[in-house]
Amino acid sequence: MPLLDLHHVALKSSDLEKTVTYYTEVLGMELVDRPEFSFPGAWLQMGSTMFHIYGGDPAKTADGDYKFSQRISPVDHIALRATGFDEMRASLKASGSPWFQFDIPDFKLWQLFTYDPSGVTIELNFEAENEPAGSEGPTDENVYVPGSFAP
Repeated sequence: MPLLDLHHVALKSSDLEKTVTYYTEVLGMELVDRPEFSFPGAWLQMGSTMFHIYGGDPAKTADGDYKFSQRISPVDHIALRATGFDEMRASLKASGSPWFQFDIPDFKLWQLFTYDPSGVTIELNFEAENEPAGSEGPTDENVYVPGSFAP
């Protein structure tokens, strides 16, 4: 009975509208139909994987608050494969979201790191050889230093 694929990622959000806007307008996911649950939320599609965003009471911590911190979460980050490095960097800049970039030449991998509105670290991985002709790729601006990117 082998595992097949990642089905969905579930994230808690203290600001559902801001979170949906971030994932759809900044990162480019698609908002899709969601069943009528008894709490607010949204479902977003990325390829064959969904992101389920929880709002309201299900999004609160055990003490009934919205105190999120990447440093106390057992999930360190979510890494996504992507294309269009230059376009995504421009989208992150335009959104005002914090972001950093990194180049791993040995793996021909370009990376962007950002946070969603709840402080979840998102790592975007771009295979340099599959990027459009003329792509600039990582520059000297906002270079990621391992261990330095925390909300």
